[in-house]
Amino acid sequence: MDQPEPPPEPETPEPSEWPAASLQLRAGLVSALVVGCFLGYFVLGLTQDPLEAGELRLGIDDAIPLIPATMYCYVWVYTVMLYPAFVIRERRLFVRTTLAYTVVVVISLSFYALMPVTSIHIRPDVSQLDMSVFHNWGLRVNYALDPPMNLFPSLHLSIATLAALCAWRARPLWGYLAIPLVLGIAVSIVTVKQHFVVDGVAGLVLGGGCYWAFVHATPRGPRPAYDWRGPVAYSGVLLGFYAGFFAAFLLGYAPWA
Repeated sequence: MDQPEPPPEPETPEPSEWPAASLQLRAGLVSALVVGCFLGYFVLGLTQDPLEAGELRLGIDDAIPLIPATMYCYVWVYTVMLYPAFVIRERRLFVRTTLAYTVVVVISLSFYALMPVTSIHIRPDVSQLDMSVFHNWGLRVNYALDPPMNLFPSLHLSIATLAALCAWRARPLWGYLAIPLVLGIAVSIVTVKQHFVVDGVAGLVLGGGCYWAFVHATPRGPRPAYDWRGPVAYSGVLLGFYAGFFAAFLLGYAPWA
């Protein structure tokens, strides 16, 4: 008598069936991360006394000149965190990327609370700069709104580094396209006199380390990244951000007045 065949085992989903991160998931995770990051950053920066904070100043910091024009690169820090949301498609990879971002933010805020460092003594007097020049105006706005605190490690550079590496994990080309963002931010954080060189090095290490710990080994299916429309959409956000700043400039916004 023939034995009945055992029921078939459930099939393991093929990689092509791996789900994409939904719009709701993206919006929820990104919103929570951005709010938590900026809230913690400004609460710490505005409640600590720069005169009681330390410095990580080296000779090279004094040798680096103030270059107001690098503000064009510096403002990339305000949108670069969003880059992976536009290029990473797969749900698993996107969640792991968000986890890495969260760890970077938590470690950075912990350092800012426990080891406050200030750039108040390397910030030059910019009151005599020509405010009819857009990047000069941008530098003074930055000084007025961004406290000279929260330096080590550079959250600007750690986030940019992590964004580029996570985009590379999804699709190498999208990571390579982010290299100018990382290099521009790396240069600008010291040439606008907001950070010390040591801060930047620590930011690179933190961003790279969290990528390696949480994202690098994440499995990928055949469609981990979006196509060319992802980077194009992010470019639109970046241009819109610049346009908003330029509109404020034309309207005479002056938070230092």
